[in-house]
Amino acid sequence: MMRILLVEDEPLFRKGLAKMIAGAEASWDVCGEAENGLVAERLIAELQPDLVVTDIRMPVMDGLELLRRTKPAFPDIEFIVITGFQDFHYAQAALRSGALDLLVKPCSKQDMHEALAKADAYVQKKQTAARKEAIERQLLQENALRAVFLRFPYRPEAAALLERELRGSKLIVLHVADFLPADRGYAKRDVPLLQFAVLNIMGELLDAQGPGGTLLLTEAGRFALLLPADAGAEEQRLLDAVCSTVRQLLGLTVAPRVAGLVHSLGGLADLYEAALAESAQSRVAADRDGKPEAALPVNRVRQQLIGAQAAALIMAGQSEALQQYLDGMTKEMSAMDAETLPIEALSLSFALQDVARKQLERESDARSLTERISKLNECRGRDEVRAWMKAETERFMRHYDEWQNRYSASAVSRAVRYIEERYAEQLSLQQLASHVHLNAAYFSHLFKKETGRSFVNFLIDVRMAKAKQLLSNTDLSVTEVSGMVGYDLPNYFAKLFKMNTGLSPKEYRKQNTI
Repeated sequence: MMRILLVEDEPLFRKGLAKMIAGAEASWDVCGEAENGLVAERLIAELQPDLVVTDIRMPVMDGLELLRRTKPAFPDIEFIVITGFQDFHYAQAALRSGALDLLVKPCSKQDMHEALAKADAYVQKKQTAARKEAIERQLLQENALRAVFLRFPYRPEAAALLERELRGSKLIVLHVADFLPADRGYAKRDVPLLQFAVLNIMGELLDAQGPGGTLLLTEAGRFALLLPADAGAEEQRLLDAVCSTVRQLLGLTVAPRVAGLVHSLGGLADLYEAALAESAQSRVAADRDGKPEAALPVNRVRQQLIGAQAAALIMAGQSEALQQYLDGMTKEMSAMDAETLPIEALSLSFALQDVARKQLERESDARSLTERISKLNECRGRDEVRAWMKAETERFMRHYDEWQNRYSASAVSRAVRYIEERYAEQLSLQQLASHVHLNAAYFSHLFKKETGRSFVNFLIDVRMAKAKQLLSNTDLSVTEVSGMVGYDLPNYFAKLFKMNTGLSPKEYRKQNTI
């Protein structure tokens, strides 16, 4: 959902723009309104909207100055500038300063919707690209770190960053010596899948209860874990959890060995090799001819992208788009080669499990995970793996629906009570979302869905209702009433009041005082 801030000094025109946006079927939400650039500058920092729609000619601070001041500080926020025919030179300056598009007054509903659709597509594309770029950078860093451990060549530009991140860390080497225990009945073809499962189980435990750090698959059956040197008791709890969980879920034995503190990037390989040499279980997995297996070429970019995209759609409240995305990923993965498909299927499952834990407040179910991995191991052929993936996405969507139902009514009712109790304070969407423990973008969508009004409009209506009571039943001045309902500027309050009631505060008092 694209969150939009409207900046326009003419209240009626601003109200018309808000109605144009609210009446659209697309996922656009007006998260705030401002009567000039100075107010908008504060709201931009507070609300962090995706898009600012601003007039050029305004008092105090015009739209061009607003654009010039805020675009460098918030480069991810896009601007659509509204201008008149006579302000063409301003429009050119706005485009040079980074405006995404221009609208010429008077703009129609169709003009507005076309401009917003263009901005929406651009923002979505940019956000997806940014997520992918960040994850790919992480993958390049992981590949460089793996090369350091194995004494392979790596890009020199990665060395400085790795040196800063890892200096003073503690290296722990974890080893799974045997992926084919007699009591589990695994076959050799299951080893890549099991290795990937071990990596993800370790990663989830590190993320959920660890002290922070880096986990890396270095070679077949070998994992490098870099933790803060002062992890203390958290370190042992994490290692105990890794060993017991992998044993419980997969029936595999993980042997951890503390290698020591990292004093320099160049010393990592020495620490790693020394830990392997000292370990009684340091032999690598071997095939029937005694030759060591190659490490699984793990590319977790897809898994992290799936998780990031699913989380973004959840936070935006786009349930239909989420379902379509998961269906599309299932179809795309189903076309992969038979050897890669099971690993990619498990990657999808772990991505959804991670999102369920972080976004849907879902605890991991060890028994269920064991059963699902076993079923994937038993799949023989593309159709069976595709059916397994479909079951995983359906299970995730059930969890999503349960989460939505659990929070929708209660979160909005608590938010409404909060507004009614604190309407005179400087309330923000972020503050209200934090109060009900929801992401601001998702809360904005949910609030509008449940109440029929945006947070900003709902707050204005509550304040205007309180103002009516004060004007009708007290002798307070308009300035005093304005302050008591949350507006520091009486003139702005008077404009809003007239837009809401059709009368000025004084006219309303005259008509409604007995």
